[in-house]
Amino acid sequence: MRDQLQARPKLNSLLLLTIAVLFTHWMAFFNEGIFAEDAGLFTTLIYHDWIAIADMFSSAGVPVFTYYVWPMAFAGNVFLLKSTVIIGVYIIAIFSYLLASKSGFFSERESLVLAIFTQLLPIPTITVIFTYSIYFNAYALFLLATYLFLSIEWTRGRSPYLLRGLAICIYFIAFTLNSLLVLYAAGFVLVYAVWLKRTGRRVRHARELFSTFWSFCLARADFTILPLAYWVYKAIFYQRSGLYNNYNSFTLNTESIARNSYQFIVDGIFFPLAKSFVDWNWYIYLGAAVCSILFVTCFVFVNRGDARNAQLDERRGDGFKIIGFGLFALLCGTLPYILVGKSPAPGVLMRNAMLMPLPMAVVGIGIWRVVKFRSTNLQSHSVAIVLFVSLLTVFTGRWWESYAAWQARAAKDLAVSQYLADHPEWSAFSVYWIVDKLPMSKEVAEYGFADYTSKFRMLWGGQTRMAFTPAHILFLGVDTEPGVRPVHSKLPDRIAFFCNAWASARDIDLKGPQAELEIGTTQRSWNDASVASAYLYYRFIEPSGLKNYLAELVNVTLRAL
Repeated sequence: MRDQLQARPKLNSLLLLTIAVLFTHWMAFFNEGIFAEDAGLFTTLIYHDWIAIADMFSSAGVPVFTYYVWPMAFAGNVFLLKSTVIIGVYIIAIFSYLLASKSGFFSERESLVLAIFTQLLPIPTITVIFTYSIYFNAYALFLLATYLFLSIEWTRGRSPYLLRGLAICIYFIAFTLNSLLVLYAAGFVLVYAVWLKRTGRRVRHARELFSTFWSFCLARADFTILPLAYWVYKAIFYQRSGLYNNYNSFTLNTESIARNSYQFIVDGIFFPLAKSFVDWNWYIYLGAAVCSILFVTCFVFVNRGDARNAQLDERRGDGFKIIGFGLFALLCGTLPYILVGKSPAPGVLMRNAMLMPLPMAVVGIGIWRVVKFRSTNLQSHSVAIVLFVSLLTVFTGRWWESYAAWQARAAKDLAVSQYLADHPEWSAFSVYWIVDKLPMSKEVAEYGFADYTSKFRMLWGGQTRMAFTPAHILFLGVDTEPGVRPVHSKLPDRIAFFCNAWASARDIDLKGPQAELEIGTTQRSWNDASVASAYLYYRFIEPSGLKNYLAELVNVTLRAL
């Protein structure tokens, strides 16, 4: 048992995990589109508008994020900014593997598979939005702190105190993503379970469970009170302001909890997984299948020496305990979002599901162990290989489809920007009503006003122009028809708050001249994979043809109102 608990990570496993992350997310490194919150952050970084950045994060009660994004201004290009998201995904996968391996509840092979699926499950498909690297890297820091917390059990001398202090400091930074305060309960329970296993203590009834857990908490009082201490600290020093004053406030009525719980099940689990099996682009999935076969071949070759010991270890009857812990972690990862009414939905709101893949991977490992323990047919090595290849193919194909959709949107946005740059006379208007007739897949179709006001600022200069997209006409409470001057809103405070330097709309004039900006396609049928592959070809292989390709991709017209 002691040898198992002190299992060290294997270099081969770390190498395979690195390959798996690159294999799944390589397209993210080539996407230079500016989407969602990136429209605000990217523009302020370009203009070094430090005050706008600080004001935005401070009003949301997360000023720590300011110090994370400021250095991004010196990144040099958008590709480097995009890489920060995948670095976060990679670190999450690495520490998922390290935690599983060190805990002693998983074999080496199970730990590696768990980490692979942590980054592979196609749930938080928003990894092309570099602003969200804040969330992914906070999660990565959380797992690092949990690994240090777990490692205290194996250290002697002064090292435990150093690890304690370091882990607590890292937790404090990670808790800026407040949902991790609840997920901390799962990490705490994991360390408790490892402590029980390492000390050889047995819990036979509820009284023993309470007494051992109480003694564990007392011996680690600093970690026990840490979430509460952070919450008090945040309430005193990190107060929200403006329209963010009630942001993420608890919505504890039964209807809201039931609705958001349902949406987590449907949009957070069934929708992304079902889409992997239903919505197929054969060229993408064929490529994913070839790569999956090559990867699994390497996986089998690297793990062939440990296969026998792994099989014996994986047949232990701990499957239901692993499933139970995975479900508990899944609850901890979704409950904070449910209680504040933030559920996932196709598109950028899948960020609300970013804590789900790791617990779901744990549940999957537990289910596999239970089924394998009870069925001799599934103990066959070939069955496991076929299942592994199939899941890799399906989930990788889904990721690639998502990346193709985001890449197609990036191509479209760059084509629109090229039209705007070629028509400087269009800059004479104050209000632009956006009519987008180009069919995009649902997960990438939503545009906010900042997606356009940031373009106007970078291409034409100034912050005097406002754009109204269909989604934000309702959000901003606009109740006048296009062409009616001035534009009237039922929510003037909302316009005053959000139309700021962050959104490149600080000096807008709603009384000024108006125009309708219509975007259409010149393609007979819009295919994300075809557009994405063509754009990448012209962008990196034949750049001389990129301008003509973008000019022929969309048709943009402007009509004065």
